[in-house]
Amino acid sequence: MFAARFRLRPRPSVFSVRRYATTPKNAIGQWYSSILPAMFPIALLASAVYTSLLLAQLTLSHEKTMDEQAVRLVELEAQVDALHRARNSPA
Repeated sequence: MFAARFRLRPRPSVFSVRRYATTPKNAIGQWYSSILPAMFPIALLASAVYTSLLLAQLTLSHEKTMDEQAVRLVELEAQVDALHRARNSPA
């Protein structure tokens, strides 16, 4: 009953399987075909980590610069106010 419902295909023999490469690969070709595809996810992960660290560094650097410039702006405004008071005060 099981065999009547499902036709089982015979396993292909070793000789009937199509072979695309007739000559074996040399050592460099074997290395490229086995190692190089596995390195793509690693390279993508490394570039994502590098980009995120670079973005974090740029953000922190910008924040530090903005804080320094805010302090400098307060100092300059204080100097301008002092000069206005000195100019308008009766001498």
